[in-house]
Amino acid sequence: LAVVQCFRRQGIATLLIREVQKASKARGSFVVFVQADLEDQPAVALYTKLGVREEVLHFDIKDPDSAP
Repeated sequence: LAVVQCFRRQGIATLLIREVQKASKARGSFVVFVQADLEDQPAVALYTKLGVREEVLHFDIKDPDSAP
């Protein structure tokens, strides 16, 4: 999820997340999750405001035959 810098702090990301929640709920989902980098403090602040922070492990498992 990204909003062009000149349009940030106008509630656009929150609105987008709320619309995803509505669409997901209509399809039987009960939760939406997002991922943020620890360094992205504005994103972390937004997602903290909207939901519950979970500590998880993230793994990137590359195809051994692909180029580095």
